[in-house]
Amino acid sequence: MRELPARDRALRALAEGARPTLELLADVSGRSYDRLKATAEREGWALDRFAPDEIAERIRAVTEPLLTHVEALGRKALEEGGRVEKGEIEAIIGIIRSLEKIGEIMRTGVEVPVAKENQIGQDEDMAATLDRINGRMVELARELAAQMVAEECRAGRCLARQWGVGR
Repeated sequence: MRELPARDRALRALAEGARPTLELLADVSGRSYDRLKATAEREGWALDRFAPDEIAERIRAVTEPLLTHVEALGRKALEEGGRVEKGEIEAIIGIIRSLEKIGEIMRTGVEVPVAKENQIGQDEDMAATLDRINGRMVELARELAAQMVAEECRAGRCLARQWGVGR
């Protein structure tokens, strides 16, 4: 079997999702590593970023021991009737939420649109909830006003009818 030239190997690696290191970029472009590195430093290339699948792997690496710890806490609580400290649970929940947020942001590899889209969805949900609360408050206020008018009329002080408020 014929050995592929460095340029072809590098091109394939990049096509298959390898992280674009200076070495690979030098091989693909046919430029010397040293000159490419100097250009990258001079122009401030962002070479330290990770590909989304690399980030997903890093998240998995963090979640595995966390899951093991949560399982151990659960077993201890079930088997020994042990209690789990509230602070420890809150810390675990905080870590899980952080990992979830990182995963959510990195799924598409673009932070701003995903975060913005999620915020828009949350804002819409909140607006709908506030709208329902507001509607219910208006209903209750009308019912209370009608009840107060009715009580005034029963007491013989029905000025509301004179003003066209009572029924």
